[in-house]
Amino acid sequence: MLKSKIFHRFQKILKNIIHSNSNHSDNIAEDERFIENQTANFKKQILFKVKFKKDENVPKSVSAYQQVSLKPQQFKKASLFPDGKTNIAALSLILHGVADVLSQKMNLSWKTRISRTFSYEKEVEGTKEKIFYYVTDNPENPQPETLAEETALVVIDQFDPRACAIHLIYCALVANLEKPWEGNFVIDDKQLLEYTGLVKRRDLCKHEKLSILYNLLRQPAQILACIAWPKRGKVGDFTVADLKIWDVSIIRDFKTDKAGNSKLAGLKVIGQPGAWTKYFFNKSNYYSNTGIITKKTVQKLFSIGKQNAGAARMLVWLTFQIQPGYQNCVMGKTLMEIAYGADKLSTVEQDNQLRRQIADDFETDLKVVKEAGWQVDLETEAAWLISSSHTKRPIGYWNELLNTKWHFHVPAEVQERLMNSSQPSKDNIQPPTGNVIREARKTKGWSRAFFASTMGKSISWVDAVETDTRKVSQKDMPKLLNILELHLIS
Repeated sequence: MLKSKIFHRFQKILKNIIHSNSNHSDNIAEDERFIENQTANFKKQILFKVKFKKDENVPKSVSAYQQVSLKPQQFKKASLFPDGKTNIAALSLILHGVADVLSQKMNLSWKTRISRTFSYEKEVEGTKEKIFYYVTDNPENPQPETLAEETALVVIDQFDPRACAIHLIYCALVANLEKPWEGNFVIDDKQLLEYTGLVKRRDLCKHEKLSILYNLLRQPAQILACIAWPKRGKVGDFTVADLKIWDVSIIRDFKTDKAGNSKLAGLKVIGQPGAWTKYFFNKSNYYSNTGIITKKTVQKLFSIGKQNAGAARMLVWLTFQIQPGYQNCVMGKTLMEIAYGADKLSTVEQDNQLRRQIADDFETDLKVVKEAGWQVDLETEAAWLISSSHTKRPIGYWNELLNTKWHFHVPAEVQERLMNSSQPSKDNIQPPTGNVIREARKTKGWSRAFFASTMGKSISWVDAVETDTRKVSQKDMPKLLNILELHLIS
């Protein structure tokens, strides 16, 4: 009886609204038919929900759309790592150079140019061309200044290996943009605390955690590049005059505590990749350099910080260099040069104590790399390196260490991701409900207009999908799920 009254009341209200706003009988007749259809649908939904409130077992006859309508919580806010382990990331040569600068610092071959600017030159493999990297102390400036040697050295010295983890997060965020050269990404402190693992630090207050993040978030944006790319295959030569690789704005929220001290309470990053994306991350033209990063690697990079700089450098190098399915063989000398620098390695020939120290560090750093999920196999005989017991190093261990051959394999999570991506994709994934879409938009702090422009749609389209009067098309589904960071729980 109560249900019947609700339906009749709902129908009467809608009729009154239409009759008060329309003077055309044809429109009224059409709208009344619409009301009847909507009322019928409304009745079905109410009855459906009442029925399954008593019986939680959904019958096989129920459509996928009804199930999604009943359980909007199936879609939830996703991590940067939708499967909890991995994500696609832009891992092109230019981004590898940024990671090198952040991790290797003065171990790289920096030079003072004629213009007095200080730069690191990264060679383009197979050509005589190079990418020139510079540093700046004012990354917020639309046209940041490239620094001369004395000032640049101060900035380079302040780079923290943990900023490499931030750089990888940016690499993953840009990979989710359909046209990175036109779009931007937004990320807040809650997400960053999760991705870096800082959320687990109980010894730091929120202000301290956010202060650490603020400093590190700026560092990838302090590295600039000038690119003069040669012709390679069908791709013509090009020059990128825009020096910015990451254009990052950080909005900070401060609150005053009881003692009157201003403390960081939140922050949000709005990032826009530079013009390099037109050439290095363009699926239709030029190159599309992507790879897969793991949450474990990002968090390990962040946690080891400056304590294991050698391990951090190896993790960065492996992430950009090692490709799945290839025989990735690395000589011990090369690996140690990556970890500790060629100059340091060349000074140990006459210093037994330093050799022992580097050998100790190398064993420790390899364990850290393995803890991050990377699979390491030793090709040549060196039992003392892989023994679980503390085997004494043999005479001549240093030369043996330099001449060992190591095989690296991507983490098991990456292999699993690759296997899953090779499987046929599921068609006709039902879209999230309008309420879920609206809440996800509001969580990101986006207006309807901004969300509409990001989707390439109109505000009326946003209104329609958020009120469930229009379904998101299968064509638009991947983009919507990506930009709102939603994923379907299987």
